[in-house]
Amino acid sequence: MRPIPQHRFPHRAAMALLSLCVIVPVVLIAAPADAGNPLHLSPHHVTALVADLDMESQWYQKVLGFQEVKRFANGSDFAMRQLTVPGCRIDLVWRRGSTKRAPNGSGPVQGWLHVVFQTPDINAAFKRLKALGTDVTQDENADHIVDHLTLHDPEDNEIGIAAE
Repeated sequence: MRPIPQHRFPHRAAMALLSLCVIVPVVLIAAPADAGNPLHLSPHHVTALVADLDMESQWYQKVLGFQEVKRFANGSDFAMRQLTVPGCRIDLVWRRGSTKRAPNGSGPVQGWLHVVFQTPDINAAFKRLKALGTDVTQDENADHIVDHLTLHDPEDNEIGIAAE
C-alpha cells in the first residue's frame, strides 16, 4: 500500500485512527495469514453517514459503478442503502439530523474523511470521471506519472483512486 502524502492529511493522529476504521476495510486484496495479521482480518465494508441518501446512492451507482443490493429502514429516524462492487461494500446511512460538512470547512459533521479504491487503468478512470462531470484531479508521483485521483461525492466526502 502506498504511503499517504502528509500534505493531504494534516491531522496524523486522526488519520491513523481513520485508516484502521475506514481505509483498511476497502483495500481490495486478501489479508495475509501471518504474524502481521494475527486475527486474519480481510475487507468487509465501510459506512458513511449522509444527509441525502437518495442523491448519494445514485451518485455512487452512476459515477463509481456500485450496485444497490439492500435497503433497510428503522422507523422514520434511520435508513440504510448497501452498495457493492466486487470485493467491496459501502453502507450509506441516514439518521434524522444528518447534515453536510460545515460550510467553513472546519471538518465533517458526518461522512468519512477519505476512502481509497484502486484501478488497473488510472487514465481510463480519469477520463470516465471527467466525462461524468466530477471534480476529479490527478496526482503525480516523483516521476511525473499519474498514480492517484481525488474526487468528492455530492456531500464533499473525499474519494481517492490509486493506480494498482
